[in-house]
Amino acid sequence: MTEPCTDPSDEFDDSLTNPSGIYVLRERNVPGGRMEVSGHATFQGVRLRVRGVGRDGRVSVAGDLPLYGVFGREEDPQVGVAFGRVDFGWLSRFWLTRTTTFDLIDETTPQPGLMASIGGLTVGLVNTDGTVSKAGVPQLQLIWLSTAEPEGEGWAPDGYGLFTKIVDRSLVSVVRRVEWTAIWRDFTVQIAAIRDGRAMIFAGGGGEPPLNAPEVVLGGGRRSNGWSAVVPLAQLSLRGWTLTESPLGVGVVDACVGTLRGRTASMVRVAEPHVAGEERVAAPGSAVVVEKNRGDTVTDEFVLVASSQHYWTWRVTVDESEVSDLRQVTATTTVNGLTHPVQWRDDGAGLVYLSHSTVDIADTTPFIYTVQPIDRSALPVDSKVLSLH
Repeated sequence: MTEPCTDPSDEFDDSLTNPSGIYVLRERNVPGGRMEVSGHATFQGVRLRVRGVGRDGRVSVAGDLPLYGVFGREEDPQVGVAFGRVDFGWLSRFWLTRTTTFDLIDETTPQPGLMASIGGLTVGLVNTDGTVSKAGVPQLQLIWLSTAEPEGEGWAPDGYGLFTKIVDRSLVSVVRRVEWTAIWRDFTVQIAAIRDGRAMIFAGGGGEPPLNAPEVVLGGGRRSNGWSAVVPLAQLSLRGWTLTESPLGVGVVDACVGTLRGRTASMVRVAEPHVAGEERVAAPGSAVVVEKNRGDTVTDEFVLVASSQHYWTWRVTVDESEVSDLRQVTATTTVNGLTHPVQWRDDGAGLVYLSHSTVDIADTTPFIYTVQPIDRSALPVDSKVLSLH
């Protein structure tokens, strides 16, 4: 399989945050597939969901729409959202995701995984959260995808037989995620990763898993919450693949980060069973749970953990002796002259959550990071980890 185009002059390089025209938002046919663009933009100071281009040539949007300047405005009282169409020229601060779906997998199809282009080369990413240096510089960890020797300095072997290095986050602006679709035991599944003839497959929810298959690991407390498995690639009937491109976002802002086998990731402790209404406490023992989001680079030991049909993460439980360099990362930003601690971020929408408000990333100043070394006892307790047992 080949890698995606590494030409930095790609005509769509900045179309996800600064589209040059309404044509960028239209559905379009590409060789062997179809491309759609959706995301968020600002209209009259309001952040709206962008839903493509309507038949009248205006941008279809949804959200808390103003009463004026919107064509065909309709409200859905059941969900409390208004729908309508607006002129492209009145939109600003775009934060878009481009999804291209292909109906064929062949020798030119890129392998499943998370990637970015740096200096004209396509490299893998460990995750989109990244980490922060001791000096407070946001970083990303790269994975060398080629079988040839890594180009440039700073590459080091990790515990998975590949080479990685950490770079300044500012070197990457757009990330690309590839997932394959296949049939396994009459089930439609997604392929998150392939290595050594084995495929890591998952189904995010919406149906009964094949409970008679010993490879299957249920993803939550209910059977409809999804499942994952590691199976031989030869057992799969390949159907197609999806390329999802999106802006990188701001990364880790309030989390505990550590290193597992040479790769950085967010980490938590396992919670013990508790009485409803009481605060969760860590279970006895030395277990640490490594967390990853959908689309991040995962390896065979990770399993799907779902809290609902539409929200889930990848997790693996390891002994604390396997993790190192634990650190707490926090961030502050200034909005309208006031400095706030950053609670969380939504990379998909380009939003930053403060203690009492949610703001557009474009409205924030560069984050000031604080990095504090910690031990396992300071890791947060996550009750959802219980669903692994």
